[in-house]
Amino acid sequence: MAALLIALVLLLSLASASPTFHTLIHADAGDAHHHCIVTEFTHGNVQLTGSAVIASVALLFVAIVFLSDSFVLPLADYRFSASRAPPV
Repeated sequence: MAALLIALVLLLSLASASPTFHTLIHADAGDAHHHCIVTEFTHGNVQLTGSAVIASVALLFVAIVFLSDSFVLPLADYRFSASRAPPV
């Protein structure tokens, strides 16, 4: 999902930087009253809304729930053992 979103942002950046590429996506890109996601991205009108934040948190929660069975923490802390000490 992250790779898909990164690819989408890069594609939108490329289309907003290159009018030729934007015209390849759809023919009416040069129209004065043309509005699409590329023009909105170009003008900086794309914002993270509250519903996107809620969806991101819900997706993270679901991922943690599904990964919790395969991700098991150790029952004991093995970084410190009372029976071991430096030589005297």
